[in-house]
Amino acid sequence: MITGSDSTSSRHPDFLDAKASLALLGVRPQTLYAYVSRGAIRSVPQPGTKAHLYSRADVERVIARAAARAGHAAAAAGAMDHGQPIISSGITEITEAGPAYRGYLASDLARQGVPFERVCELLWGAPLDVARIGAWIIPPRELARAREAGLRILHGTDPHTVYGAIAMLALELGRTRKLSGSGGRVGGVVQEPHLLISAIAQALGCVSPVHALTLPERSELIASTLIRSFGCEATLERSRAVNALLVLLADHELPPGTLAVRAAASGGANLFDCISAGICASSGTEIAGHYAIVDRFLTARPTAVALREKAIRLHQSGQQIPGFTHPLYKGGDPRARHLLAIAADLADDSFDMRQVFDFVAWAQENLADHPRHEFGLVCLVRGLRLPVWSAAVLFLVARMAGWAAHVQEQRGATGLWRPRARYVPQP
Repeated sequence: MITGSDSTSSRHPDFLDAKASLALLGVRPQTLYAYVSRGAIRSVPQPGTKAHLYSRADVERVIARAAARAGHAAAAAGAMDHGQPIISSGITEITEAGPAYRGYLASDLARQGVPFERVCELLWGAPLDVARIGAWIIPPRELARAREAGLRILHGTDPHTVYGAIAMLALELGRTRKLSGSGGRVGGVVQEPHLLISAIAQALGCVSPVHALTLPERSELIASTLIRSFGCEATLERSRAVNALLVLLADHELPPGTLAVRAAASGGANLFDCISAGICASSGTEIAGHYAIVDRFLTARPTAVALREKAIRLHQSGQQIPGFTHPLYKGGDPRARHLLAIAADLADDSFDMRQVFDFVAWAQENLADHPRHEFGLVCLVRGLRLPVWSAAVLFLVARMAGWAAHVQEQRGATGLWRPRARYVPQP
């Protein structure tokens, strides 16, 4: 479902020089500098020169917000690109300290070691019960059907096409539940994601060198099952690290996958179909596929000097560093800081985190650029010696928690999502 290419030849540049920025904005240099000083447009210094580059996305957002004065259509168009909120939600708030799930900072939950299972339940509307331990209890007949579907669909799957297979498994689980008459379209929303997440965690063992389902041990948590499905030993340190990343990435408001999930839910789709839509919407090179691009950037020539040289070349061509620059976190993605800190504690000589930290510090000082969660997650996966393809899979499994919450919330709303398009004749 995703391609391996990270070519940027057909893309617009991520950064613009001053001349191009002024031309697009239609303003004088003093106005551009005012936008920069207010934080509306991110300015990136060019190493070795006095020149600066300007974020193309920020420039286009400023243009869209200015055009909003012309009417609601322009305002709506700008809202689709990290602009003004378009719906009300009680699930996740984006704060300077990162996402907060129903009032609880994700970073605090991760730091405290709250199990991913309890965070899922919090997102799904239950009170946070930190004291409760243990795995989800799923009826044996339900789990047997899920395991049979997982073995049939994921056995022998190429790791690089696993995202499509996971989406197919979600669809198949929805079909088998419907045929068996179990669950309910509304009432089953809290039970169904238990089954979905557990089944996927176990079925991923079919993609590893073992090529077999990973049968959970007694009271085993999702984090541990996933590690064993990736073909590694689920040590206490590894389990804590993977649990933390699952918690940190469980939800993040309204990225494309969540929008797709909510749109499907507004049309009455069942939870499994909604989750499949979210997987497909997240499988491209800008989301799940971006982890492989970050990994290639990091590991092709992993010294700090080589990383600096590659970053400078990218900036000179107007492109972003893979895994850097988050529009919602001007001062840096807090999730990345947390993931990098865990990676630093766990990495061994096979992946030198000192070189990574040297490069990150240089990028922050010389380019005013900060890593985002993809960069931190790839470093953590490398530090844990998990397979490279596991980074995107961990993201998708984590995000299923938030997607299930959004399905539940959308079902409580009224009306089909049906936005309008402004017709513009093509020349």
